[in-house]
Amino acid sequence: MFKLDKNAPENLLIKDTGIVAGDGRTILEKAHIVISGRKISYVDREKPAGVNFARVIEGRNTWTLPGIINIHTHGVIPDAPLFSSASRPPPHEVIERNLKRHLSQGTTTLLNLDGFAVPEKVTLAQKLTPINIKTGSTHYPKAYLAAKKIDAQGLASQKELEISELMQENPDLTVAIGEAGSGATLGGGVQDYKYIPEMIKKETGAVISETEARELKEAVLGREISSKLFDSKKVAQILRQVGLGDYSVAWAREKVENTVLPGFKLSLDSLDEGAKIAQKYRLPYVVHTALPSRSEIEALKSLGPLLVAGHLNHPSFELAEAITLAKKLKQAGVFIDVSTFDTLQSPKKMEELELFFRFLEEGLADTISTDYGGGNHSPILRMVELALAGGVVSLPEGVARLTSIPAQVIPGLAPERGLVKKGFMADLVMVNREKISQVDQVIIGGEVLSLEPSGRRDQRH
Repeated sequence: MFKLDKNAPENLLIKDTGIVAGDGRTILEKAHIVISGRKISYVDREKPAGVNFARVIEGRNTWTLPGIINIHTHGVIPDAPLFSSASRPPPHEVIERNLKRHLSQGTTTLLNLDGFAVPEKVTLAQKLTPINIKTGSTHYPKAYLAAKKIDAQGLASQKELEISELMQENPDLTVAIGEAGSGATLGGGVQDYKYIPEMIKKETGAVISETEARELKEAVLGREISSKLFDSKKVAQILRQVGLGDYSVAWAREKVENTVLPGFKLSLDSLDEGAKIAQKYRLPYVVHTALPSRSEIEALKSLGPLLVAGHLNHPSFELAEAITLAKKLKQAGVFIDVSTFDTLQSPKKMEELELFFRFLEEGLADTISTDYGGGNHSPILRMVELALAGGVVSLPEGVARLTSIPAQVIPGLAPERGLVKKGFMADLVMVNREKISQVDQVIIGGEVLSLEPSGRRDQRH
C-alpha cells in the first residue's frame, strides 16, 4: 500500500476535484490529489487523513487534467530563426506573449518545430517560462538550401550546424526531426499571411489580406503548387478585386512564382533527407502534411510510427483528400496529428471545423496540436470543447489526445508526464466542469502558477 509522507512540508492537496486521468478511459467524479515536491504522490477518492498540507486547493466544479503536451508549435524560442524558411526571429515581447498564451490555455509542454533553433536558444526559452520546452531539428543540407531560397535572414546571427553536432552537444533538448517542410517553404499558410502580402506591399504599396493572398497564390499555382495550374482569368479577377487591376496577369504570375517556388522543390526533396536522419537517430519525424506534399508523405509511410504526419487537417485539403490519405497512413502505423490553426477566426471556419471533427469522429487523429496560425492559434481546449458539444469525441478520449498520447508519440519530450497518476510529474490543469476551455489553475512541476486572486480556491495553512 502506498504510504504518504504525512509531514512533508511541501505537501499540496487538491480536494474534491473531478479527474480526467489522461489515459483515454478513466474519469473520477470526485477525488483528491496530493502533490509532494514536483510529483504526484496520491490520487484517490478518499481524502488522506492526518496529513499536514502547505496548501489546499478547492476543486469543486472543476476537472483536473494532465497538463497539455503540444507537439507542434512555432515562435516560442527567443533569437531563433522562425519556420523552415529560417526567417528573422520575432521580437522578445512576441515570444513572451506566445509563451504566456500557451500557458493560459493549459499547455505545460511544448515542442518547438522551427527546426533551426540551437541548444543555447532552447535553454534561454526554458529560463523564460516554467513550460517544459524542447525542440525538433532540421539542421541538414537540403533544409538549409530551401530556407536560403525563401528567406534565411534568421541564420545570419548563428552558426550552421549539422544534426550530428546537436546530438553530441545536448541530445536531451533535440527530441525530434522536423518540422520537415512547412507553410513557408512548401507554399502553405506562411506564404499567405507573410511572404505574399509582404511582396505585394513592397511592389505596389497595397495591403492584401491572408485570404486574398491565398486566392492569388492558388490562381497562379493551384492548390497543389504547380506552374501548370496557372489560371489567367482567375488571376485577372483577383487583381481587380484587390485593387490591383492596373497590374498585368503576367506580372502577378512572375511575382507570385518568384515568391513561392524557389525553395519549393528543394523543400520536397529535403523530406527524404530528413527521413534518413530520423531513422539514423531513431527520432520521431514530424512532417508538414498538406496537399502539395501528399505524394512525398505517402511515400514515407514505411517509417511507420517513426513518422508523424503533422496537421493532416491542413486547409489545403478537401475533406475526402485528407481522410483518404489519413487512412492510408494509419494502416501503416503512422501517427496522425491535427492542429487547431486559427480555425475559429478563419473565413472558412465551418469547413475547417468539419474536417477537424471528422478526424476525431473516425478515430484518425492521434494527437491535437496548435501549429502557429499566424501567431493566433485557436485554443486546444476550446476546439475539444466544441468537439464534445458535437458528440464526435468523449472527454477522456479528447484529453488523451492532448496528454498521454503526445507523450508516447514524442518519447523524449515529456517523460513522466501526460497522466494524473502517482509518481508522475505534477503538471496539471484545472478547468471549469461546464466549460473546459476556462482554465482556472495551471500547475507545473508542483508549482501553482495561476490562482484566482480572490483566494477562493487557495486556502493556506
